[in-house]
Formats: sequence, C-alpha cells, structure tokens
Amino acid sequence: MPTTETLATTLSPVDPATAGLSAEALGRLHASIQRDIDSGVHFGANVLVARAGVVGFHEAIGHSVPDRRPAALDDLFMLMSVSKSLTAAAVLHAVDRGSVDLDTPIAEVIPEYAVRGKQRVTVRHLLTHTGGAYPNHDLASKLTAKDLGDITASTRFLSELPILHRPGARVIYTPWEGYTVLGELLRRLDDRGRSFREILAEELFAPLGMGDTSFGAPVDHPRRVPIRIANPTAGAAQSTDEMEGFNRLVNETYELPAGGAFSTTSDLFRFTEALRSGGTFEGARILSRTMLEFAQQNHTGDASNEFWDFNREAAGFDDFPGNFTLLGGYVRGTGYHLTPLGLTASPRAFGAVGAGSTMWMVDPDRDLTVVFLSAGLVEGLRHFRRLQRVNDLALAAVDG
Repeated sequence: MPTTETLATTLSPVDPATAGLSAEALGRLHASIQRDIDSGVHFGANVLVARAGVVGFHEAIGHSVPDRRPAALDDLFMLMSVSKSLTAAAVLHAVDRGSVDLDTPIAEVIPEYAVRGKQRVTVRHLLTHTGGAYPNHDLASKLTAKDLGDITASTRFLSELPILHRPGARVIYTPWEGYTVLGELLRRLDDRGRSFREILAEELFAPLGMGDTSFGAPVDHPRRVPIRIANPTAGAAQSTDEMEGFNRLVNETYELPAGGAFSTTSDLFRFTEALRSGGTFEGARILSRTMLEFAQQNHTGDASNEFWDFNREAAGFDDFPGNFTLLGGYVRGTGYHLTPLGLTASPRAFGAVGAGSTMWMVDPDRDLTVVFLSAGLVEGLRHFRRLQRVNDLALAAVDG
C-alpha cells in the first residue's frame, strides 16, 4: 500500500485555454498570492485550479520553510480542519453501507457518551457542529496535547463533558471535539478491529490513489511543511506556541480526525474529483451520488456559527451564516456575506477550510475545482477573507 514515503504524483497543467480557463485571469491569481507573500501575510502556497477535471494551473509559489526551502509541488502539508472533510467522507461512506444512520444517537455506538445531556446527540449533529458539545472545557487539567492524538483517550474525556445546549438548537463549531468522537465511532463500527488511520487509508485513500495522504506523518519527513504563524495579531484565535508545537508532536502515530491529516495538492485534487464527479474517481466509488448530493447542501439554515463571535468582534466583521454541509465544511449558499468559497461562487459551491492555511472548493455549476495549501497560518477570519479573494480570482478565470 502506498505511504507518505511514496513519491508524490504531481499534476502537470495543460494550456489554460484547453482547460476552459483564462491564462490572463490565472496570472492575476498568481500575482495576488505573490503580493501576499511579499507583504508577509504568509510564506508560500501550492495552488491548483482545474475545470471539468482538467488542470489548468498548478504552481508552487514562495517558500515552504521560511527563508530556506522554495515551495515544491510535492510538499506535504498538515491539512488542519480540511481533515474533517476526509473524516466526514468516511462517516458518510459508513452511512451508505448501512453501518450507521445520520440520525443514529452516538450513544448507541459509544454508550459512555450518554451522560450529562448528550443522550440525543446524533451523527448528523456532530457532522454539522450542532451537537452542543461545550467548547470551553478545562482541557489542560485532564488531557494533554499528546492525548489529543489518542482517539480513545480523547473520547473518554469528551464523554464526561456536559452539553452546552440542546442538540440542534445552536451552531458552534467544535475544532476537534465532534470529529474526534466520529473517529471513535468509525473505529467501533469496524468489524475488522482496524484503527481510524487504517480505516481511512484502506477505504478512502487507497481506492482514490491518494498515496501521499495519511493521518499523521513522520516528524522528520523531508517534504513535510512546518506549521508557522505568519503574522500573529492581538486577540488571535490561535496560540502561536500551541499551533507550532504540533510540529514536534504530530507524528505517524498521532490520530486527530478533526485536523491531523497530511496531503498534497495532487492528492486532494483526486479527492475533490471524486466529489465533483458524483462520488467516483477512476472507477473507485467512495460515496453514492444521492448521498453526495444530499450532503453538500446547507444543513444549518440561516444560523450563524457562534464559534466566531469573539473573532468577528475583534476583526470588525459582520455576522455571516455558518452554512455547514455534512462534508466537513461549507456551502456558498445565497446572499452577500463573508464566505471562504468566494462571493461569486454559485450557491451550490462547497468546500472545506483548515485553520489559517488550507482549503479546497468545488463549484459544480462552473465545473471548477480549487485546492490551496499554504505555508504560514493566517489568523482567524482573515484567512476566510483571503480565501474569498483567492476563490473569486480563480472563478474569474472560468472562460466559456
């Protein structure tokens, strides 16, 4: 089976016009990213833009390691919360097979979870960040950063927490809590006794030919891009020490379903192609077409994502809808509001975003796919604003 030691398969772009893209508009996209790098917003980025499955732009810009190593197309990035889209796909695959339902209470599979108001929390609730898990728990006193990579230990800790609100009543993004429990759910459902990492490798990555993707990676992997906060600001949502500490902590045994996957732009393109193409890629089906069409809809209505309340005020941003899908990310929806998928994206455009550095977006109405992996984390909602610009510039390249 391919591993992260496998040489990455980089995708060579065709002439943009052949892909139905404007070379001039793609040049503006490149120039915008370069300006960000030159001004210190981040250090570098690997960017892929494709139309109808044909890659018209695939470039490594800037540096993967600040002031030392130029970016390369086979760079291996920690995906942060883009990892949720991989975990969500595995959960929906289990639903497709009848192993679990979207409305199955978590407690039916993880009995110890049924305490302190969490008895009715379902698979769907955790996929959409509406499960009521309390986000301001006293983590440090009971769980170390190392423990976060142990799904069983983390689930034991999370099972003891009280619920913050009734399931489904509010939308509060949980950075690691909900998807950790979903990872444990997959492990307990597996009749072969596999680890979460093995389930994802065998049922998602191998069928799609994602040979450079894994949950966890060797700390000394030569192509691994380190986590760095590019330009910390007062009131940042992320702690520099905590975030950069993952460089030493997250190794090949670390299992973090919400944020611990590693991948390349080429591998993520294979995953997004399966989603763009109705659940299949090169003959491998990971999701039924009906499940995919249902999952990519807005499952949280007009509700705002309360996780961002503090950061919205600090940055002076208006409220905007959460627009969570079942796919570990967002759908564009309608209206004029902040969206990392691009203001000009079609209402059905969907994608995933990772803390200050990563993103993929598929616009099915334009047949456009964008994959963006950057070196240097951009704090909080400034990352959303950056991605909105990046995706709008990519969407402007749609030609014909």
